[in-house]
Amino acid sequence: MQRLVRDLNRLYRETRALHVNDTRPEGFAWIESNDAEAGVYAWVRRGNAGDRQVVAVVNMTPVARTYRLGLPAAGKWHEILNTDAGVYGGGNRGNLGGVTTEKTPWHGQTQSALVTLPPLSAVYLQQD
Repeated sequence: MQRLVRDLNRLYRETRALHVNDTRPEGFAWIESNDAEAGVYAWVRRGNAGDRQVVAVVNMTPVARTYRLGLPAAGKWHEILNTDAGVYGGGNRGNLGGVTTEKTPWHGQTQSALVTLPPLSAVYLQQD
């Protein structure tokens, strides 16, 4: 737990999208907040123009999921944090470093990707 908190703090300091617009509406947007059946929440964090966006997706259930997630930009999204990583005592399930979008509209976004969501975990993706 101590390692996870340390890594979360480091990520917060180093990733402008997570703190630049903390108190401004333009810094946050829901991607998915109504999927009670799957128990998944997802949101995007934005910094200033030119800062790479971050999408956080949380699986609140004890069931692993392959989940289609709408993403706000095309291209490669790197997995910058996965709470199921082995270093945190998890099962090391994830997205092999990242996902690449497809031109499949989803969650009100023009792009989407299939994302592996380990049970009871959070995955952070950052736009490449």
